[in-house]
Amino acid sequence: MHHQLTPSQENYLEHILNESSKGQIRVRDLAKSVGVKLPSVTRAVQKLIDAGMVKHETYGKIEITNAGKDAARSITRRDDCLNRFLGDILGLSPEHSKSEACRVEHVISDVVINRLELLVNHLSHSKEWKRTLKKKLSRLDGSEDQVNRVEVGQTKPHA
Repeated sequence: MHHQLTPSQENYLEHILNESSKGQIRVRDLAKSVGVKLPSVTRAVQKLIDAGMVKHETYGKIEITNAGKDAARSITRRDDCLNRFLGDILGLSPEHSKSEACRVEHVISDVVINRLELLVNHLSHSKEWKRTLKKKLSRLDGSEDQVNRVEVGQTKPHA
């Protein structure tokens, strides 16, 4: 996580950056965008103010600071990389990729994301490798949830 933000705070920060690029954003706009009630957004914005990520005057617009922009861009970068890896490389559905990426983006380190990004970029240009992987993954199709499942009778009892 960036600047010791919680996953929820990172999500708010990402929304603030995205919405502020379209124009001014106020607490009520953020509440509508995120789909939560005003008091929850007010508390979250206060925590982001305390962390130096945003500035906000009561009833005014929310302004993202340079530190907030850096943190939000880092979060977005992790999300994009994970979505590309899970969707483009591993072949998960867009919904599944998005769900998994959202959970992982908050805990993955910069060291790992940097290396994963290199891998994704490399693999996306290697058509032969992607073709081979696609064949191997197709054997798993329909069994995403069964890969690590062991059924009764498949293991030998301990002697």
